[in-house]
Amino acid sequence: MLNNDAWSAVAELAASQHGCFTHQQAADNGIGRRRLDRAIAEGLIARSMPRVLRFAGAPPTWRAELWAATHSSGGKASHRATCRLLRYDGFAGAPLEITVARGRLPSLEGVVIHRWTDPEPDLDHVIVDGIPCTTVAATLAQLGAVIPQAAVERALDEALRRGVSLRWIRQTVERLHRPGPSGTGTLIRILADERRSGRLPDSWFERLVQRILLAADIPVPELQHPVQTGPGSTRRLDMAWPELKVGLECHSRRYHFGPLKEAADHRRDLELASVGWEVLYMTWEHRRHPDTFVPLLARTLATRNRQLLRPAA
Repeated sequence: MLNNDAWSAVAELAASQHGCFTHQQAADNGIGRRRLDRAIAEGLIARSMPRVLRFAGAPPTWRAELWAATHSSGGKASHRATCRLLRYDGFAGAPLEITVARGRLPSLEGVVIHRWTDPEPDLDHVIVDGIPCTTVAATLAQLGAVIPQAAVERALDEALRRGVSLRWIRQTVERLHRPGPSGTGTLIRILADERRSGRLPDSWFERLVQRILLAADIPVPELQHPVQTGPGSTRRLDMAWPELKVGLECHSRRYHFGPLKEAADHRRDLELASVGWEVLYMTWEHRRHPDTFVPLLARTLATRNRQLLRPAA
């Protein structure tokens, strides 16, 4: 039975570590290898990774395994794993992924391991949910080594929407830049893209729609444009051509699906129509087949332009 003070101390510690603890932590509390082996044989604790154990009553969650991987190797969670820790969109199925100092050669089953020479580790490491990991800026700098450029840009946009400093991100990727497959070149190319100028889109879908419109030579819309629909009432459009009073909503299921959200959309559209605005919707289906949507949008903008010019003529 695990009922003495030493085991109680280790159990309390493990409760803040996703149910895990290291051999060293056990030894620091007076529990030697022989007692550990006996507890394992009795099914009270289980081996997680080299030098890391887990109480049998604690579920072997992804976070528990990541904690074990970092403490078994001396590394830090990184790349896709850090994005998953931070709950970034698109990383729900991220693997166990860590970075260790160059020269270390841990072998952990089921863990993606990177090696990195980091001259200033204190600048690039933080603790998230009790797990040591790379900072947001360092993570974004390295992501291009394992995922496509579009996915890196999606993560960058989410970081900026959460208030992460663009200046910090730029300084970090410049400091960490290495030639070859380090991933840093991907982020540098994204940051240098002139199409990213202006207001940040409110979602990745909006970013994709923005690129479609630019490629089709549609006049550049304003992003997140506010429209006053009455005293004390303001509605915000994803994209807008204010001089034509035409708005474009990027209609994703995440933000516009369900009776309550649809009713709210209809009410907003009526309010906008009452002050002369026309609202169009672009769906994911339109994004996959822009050749059917873009010509109709261009024709709508041209028609509104003629309508506005007619009184002056």
